[in-house]
Amino acid sequence: MLLLGAATVSAAGQTPEAPKQAPTFRSGLDVIAVDVQVIDRSGAPVAGLGPEKFTVTINGRPRRVLSAELVESRSATSMTAVERAAATAGPPVVPTLPRVVFIAIDCLSFDASASRHVIDSARAFIDRLPPTDEVGLFAYPYGPKINPTTDHAAVSRNLATVVGQRHVPLTQFHLRPAEIVDLSAASSSANARDSSLLESVVVRECGDTPDDTCRRGLMLEITGAALYYEGQGNAGLGMLRSLLEQLTGITGRKTLVLLSAGMIASDTPGGRPDISELGMQVGKEAARSNTSVYTLFLDTTTTDKFQAQVRGADKNLQAVGRDSEILGRWLDQFSGEAGGAVFRVQVGSGEYAFNRILNEISAYYLLGVEPGEEDRDGRTHEIKVKTKEKNVVLRGRRWVMVPKRGAAAAGTVSPAPGPAESASAAPPAPPRRVVPADIQAMADAFDRGAAEFQRGLAGTRDLANLLRNFRGSETPWPNAPRRTAVFALELAVAALRSDNQNARDEGGRLLAEYNVRLRQPGDADAFECAWLWTEVTALEGLFMPDSAMLLVPAAIERCPREARLHLAHAIISEQRWLRGTAGAAEVPGILERYQAAVTFSETAAEARMRAAWFLFRAGRLDEALALVETRPPSGTDPYVLYLTDLVRGQILRGRGRFDEAAKAYRDALATWPNAQSARVALMTLLLSRGDRQEAAKLAAAVETAPADQFDPWWTYWLGDYRAYSSIVAKLREMTQ
Repeated sequence: MLLLGAATVSAAGQTPEAPKQAPTFRSGLDVIAVDVQVIDRSGAPVAGLGPEKFTVTINGRPRRVLSAELVESRSATSMTAVERAAATAGPPVVPTLPRVVFIAIDCLSFDASASRHVIDSARAFIDRLPPTDEVGLFAYPYGPKINPTTDHAAVSRNLATVVGQRHVPLTQFHLRPAEIVDLSAASSSANARDSSLLESVVVRECGDTPDDTCRRGLMLEITGAALYYEGQGNAGLGMLRSLLEQLTGITGRKTLVLLSAGMIASDTPGGRPDISELGMQVGKEAARSNTSVYTLFLDTTTTDKFQAQVRGADKNLQAVGRDSEILGRWLDQFSGEAGGAVFRVQVGSGEYAFNRILNEISAYYLLGVEPGEEDRDGRTHEIKVKTKEKNVVLRGRRWVMVPKRGAAAAGTVSPAPGPAESASAAPPAPPRRVVPADIQAMADAFDRGAAEFQRGLAGTRDLANLLRNFRGSETPWPNAPRRTAVFALELAVAALRSDNQNARDEGGRLLAEYNVRLRQPGDADAFECAWLWTEVTALEGLFMPDSAMLLVPAAIERCPREARLHLAHAIISEQRWLRGTAGAAEVPGILERYQAAVTFSETAAEARMRAAWFLFRAGRLDEALALVETRPPSGTDPYVLYLTDLVRGQILRGRGRFDEAAKAYRDALATWPNAQSARVALMTLLLSRGDRQEAAKLAAAVETAPADQFDPWWTYWLGDYRAYSSIVAKLREMTQ
């Protein structure tokens, strides 16, 4: 790693030279260090450039370049004679501390088959790094995470275990990434029906004469998909940002190699998902951490066009090209802000990109730049470095922080520490994002209990801004991720209840983000399943079935033995049918989901009752009656027992079996006395049969019933939301 190290030179059979001294300057505060890479078109570092070959501006104002030192990162024996001669002919070549190379893998962006070859290429890249390089691994959101180490074999072994984890939500329609972006912009406009693209997709998905049910379902799916991908993008970028903050605390030059298949990001005004601002913030974080960024965009659009999710979508080359641009957009923004480079690789390739990176990072220039007095404010400034050398490519960060006078900063130039000094010096702690005052106040209320927290939420004037602040800040409980997850869930649910559309959108993003953040490698634990059930319960109660359908299938995949999730899946599917966003073709699927819930003893009775009521309204009375003809056993939840009797009474009445229907209504009242729905059903049945005396008694009882008398039927369509308070309370207990 150290070019002029005595051991390296001796190994080459030459007389050891005295190591060159690192550059010194008048004062660390008079000069700041700016590192840049200058490479030729093949990616080879260009040597022999002095300070006169560079121009630097800070916030557009020219700044003097006092020195330019080539920092060589390869061992002397790895350089050719020509390279060695060129390097020593110019300004001094100085040693550097061991490099830190981090491999970051965006696992959510690609599936297992697409990732295999590029992972193998990354392992070969690690094998070729000098043994003194420290290599780290960060597979996110879930996967191996290894701090920088010289044990390359251990990193390579863990890298071999990384697989793609892309999850495509279960959807009714077949929309490409570009269509989600363009249609979200079109559907949000006042003249949505005037959009030729939207109408062409409506015809493609709903037929030549589309009905309103299909059109409404398509519009809702576009909005829901945009929110889902925004949340997923926020989660991924948030985790990448946390890695870069950690890198700030590592001394010296760092290189981040990011492997990603991209994420859907709008390139159209008004289009969604919109993650451009966060992508640029993460790029600035990379620049502030003095990290050189290389991004490998694994372009899967060519193979993705054969997937079932887009089997009916437009698959011409122009459409596939647009998808590629949209998926890679945030990578371009991120790398651009960081002053890095993006390499597009196809599935089954990657060697060329890794070879190029290995070549490029073998050397860089360390410029000593004299800042202006107005730059010394401790803030981040835009910096631009150019070179007068022809036919070269210059890579460098776009942002620099110049400390105030009297303050120390990692960006100032000072003599390089010797081996002993660097080994014993502890790296500075990475800067922590501040917890905003409004978030801290809500966190304190959360810690005091549910009632206090709900009062705090009720008094919040701008819920949307509160959620944005939370997503962009440090967590109030850095050592309690479960507590943070419950806090996020309750914030999101409060926002979804709001009448403000911006707040509801932020709530949807936050839920989608924490569906990603919550997951851990391997099978879901009890807390994750409880969190997912609580989330689904909230969406049931808020009657947001289209949003819920983007999340429930993934929750069941994570927690396949969670009976309440299977039942919720069926209820939410039926809610979509009620709203008109699912048509007759969805009926078999709804019944299948109820049948899945019947297989669990915990939910069997309720699932039969709900399936029977659904079949009754679909006109399939005999099938409905077969499900509830036998009364549930004693010990069944009174809520379910009452509703089963009530539903059986309605079906028997529909079949003309009035005496049996009346008995079923009376059984219901015996289980839940004074319930209004059973009383009214029995009263109208008696009236239709001429029994006015008993009917009058029931009518009087209905009119004189207390105002607070509860009827289970009133919460029938809310599913488990009837017990939401106790469900949340149990989830909170799991964080203690």
